[in-house]
Amino acid sequence: MDLRYGMNPNQPHARVEPVGDRLPFDVVSGSPGFINLLDALNAWQLVREAAAATGRVAATSFKHVSPAGVAVDGPVPGFLLDALRTSDDKLSPVAAAYLRSRSSDPRASYGDFIAVSGEVDESCALMVKKVVSDGIIAPGYTARAREILSAKRDGKYLVLQADPDFEPPATETREIFGVRMIQDADIAPLTIGSELGNVITGEVADDTRTDLILGLIALKYTQSNSVAYSRDGQVIAIGAGQQSRIACTALAGEKLATWLWIQHQRIRDVAAAQKGQDRLNLLYALALGDTAGTGDLISEALTDEERAGILAGTTGVSFTSDGFLPFSDNVEEAHKYGVSAIAAPTGSVRDDAVFDRCTELGISFVGTPRRYFHH
Repeated sequence: MDLRYGMNPNQPHARVEPVGDRLPFDVVSGSPGFINLLDALNAWQLVREAAAATGRVAATSFKHVSPAGVAVDGPVPGFLLDALRTSDDKLSPVAAAYLRSRSSDPRASYGDFIAVSGEVDESCALMVKKVVSDGIIAPGYTARAREILSAKRDGKYLVLQADPDFEPPATETREIFGVRMIQDADIAPLTIGSELGNVITGEVADDTRTDLILGLIALKYTQSNSVAYSRDGQVIAIGAGQQSRIACTALAGEKLATWLWIQHQRIRDVAAAQKGQDRLNLLYALALGDTAGTGDLISEALTDEERAGILAGTTGVSFTSDGFLPFSDNVEEAHKYGVSAIAAPTGSVRDDAVFDRCTELGISFVGTPRRYFHH
């Protein structure tokens, strides 16, 4: 299959070929590009694995080969319902799962690639119609959903149907600068049983285990180094692609804090006159006290005291890491954002210091049996 172009428009000759007898997807509408397929294939694997691990509909909002958010079905944060002029009672489980994933970092999700683990219905398709997105991949579409999505962007919107029975080859190859590298494919599924049995400090409730496994699965398909904060079946904030783990932890913490702040009712009321992405942009500006973004509304922005109070009252957050935590500073940074449980691989020479700090701060620590690097 010929693609629109390669990684960049100045790479005009690009195509995709199956390794075996077929591709793992069919094109329903639109024409894929190189990055579209990188996002779609990573995102599809993520939601398929997350659905299997949790037994619930899973979705991700994917952007530049990493997830901006991951979630299973549940209540959608009110600020996004405001922006899309909808309500929870109008949403099917698959629509709710996607909107929850998009609500994690709605600025990053602008122009995302969507993946959902279940059949896309009319409810989900109508929400996708409202947002700025490059494409979607799912195992199936109702007739009405297919009609809605195939009309988006005058038929240019990319709709892919994944083959849920497709299994990849046991080995994979990558070529770079005239070198072909071959390795075993990382196809072992992550489950609560396989990853979260080694509780080293504290105790871990069942709902926390769901949040931890979602975080680990998200990191399996996120550019390393990476960490994630999760709560209530939603991966809220991801720090990815940084050279130091503490930088990932701080970056994701800032995203989590902002996600909490933009839900403040006063600034939601102030932003009510705006629509869609403009409303979200104003919410961010009001939450962060951005004088350039708020204009005459700066007096309505959150104060430093309000922001600090929201963080101080945050609890029940889970934290996951794709590699071991080399220093206890990651624990201390994560603790600022209401983290009560951590899951990460062990193997650092400073593991004991990390475990001790978790005990001092009342954080449960689960040692996972593998690392989750993705490049």
